[in-house]
Amino acid sequence: MKNKKNIYILLPLVLLVWGAVIFQFFSFTKVDEMIPDSNHEFTIKPLKISNKDSFPINVNYRDPFLGKLYNSETASSAKRTSLKKIKVSKETETLIWPNIVYKGLISDTKGKNKIFMLIIDSKNYYMKIGDTENEIFLKSGDQESIYVKYKGNLNIIMLQD
Repeated sequence: MKNKKNIYILLPLVLLVWGAVIFQFFSFTKVDEMIPDSNHEFTIKPLKISNKDSFPINVNYRDPFLGKLYNSETASSAKRTSLKKIKVSKETETLIWPNIVYKGLISDTKGKNKIFMLIIDSKNYYMKIGDTENEIFLKSGDQESIYVKYKGNLNIIMLQD
């Protein structure tokens, strides 16, 4: 009898909890209520922009590492020397890369010897890392891309079908 008494008490309690869960679920999914669109008029207030304050920076402070005061004479002379050392930039030539197509990787079963298939100016080449063909140096690579260097410029070339 004791077991039936527990069932009579717990069964309505379980049904009540499940009913509350189902009610909460369906109460959030109601679409009947429409939120009316209201036309709010916005007023634009211009921002007040205040003039920026300028102030001088005091650079006469103690050096935290040396424990000495900052010497303004050395700083001004350093600025002057840096202005004198400005180099005139040379006109750089536009570097025209040859047509390079990466076709894939050939390797042994252990993956120690990797040979890369390249087409340079419509000629096939099989290159290892560190090889040079037509002034093109193969720096590194994997199955998807390679890094090549041509006249000092490094470029990445992706695998093409």
